[in-house]
Amino acid sequence: MKRELIDKLLEILEQEYTVYEDILRLSKDKTNTIIEGKVSELDNIVKLEQALVMQIARIDEKREEVLLQICNETNAGEKTMNISEIRKHTTEVQSKRLEEYQKRMLGIVNELGHINKLNSKLIQNSLEFIEFSLNLMANADAASNNYGKKGNSSDKSRKNLIDMKL
Repeated sequence: MKRELIDKLLEILEQEYTVYEDILRLSKDKTNTIIEGKVSELDNIVKLEQALVMQIARIDEKREEVLLQICNETNAGEKTMNISEIRKHTTEVQSKRLEEYQKRMLGIVNELGHINKLNSKLIQNSLEFIEFSLNLMANADAASNNYGKKGNSSDKSRKNLIDMKL
């Protein structure tokens, strides 16, 4: 197999890893932002993440093109081609670099998964707290025990602050 193809693939994989590192950093920032309740900052982080995801998509297209060329060179099917299979057709140095990339990507993807689960739980807890707070405000008047001289509620003019559940 042509050495240039593998070197090109390694370059693309390194670009991809670098973008994933940026996504990981933003995910960690997102955790702190969620905890601190900074909604506008969270919105900015999400926009940055979307831009990085678009960048990953462009890098993936390049990677797919190179993988197709590698498949053509090795007469292998696209569906069976993965890093382990590619390593069988490379030099020892290239194989080690591919193995290193594979381990690093697995590590960063696992870490991203854990952080995303944490962020999801934090957001869910925040939403539950908001719903609880809204229910408290909406029902604050319902428990009023103010009665007039004839046994009627003495404060009929008060209305719920929020009269509908969102």
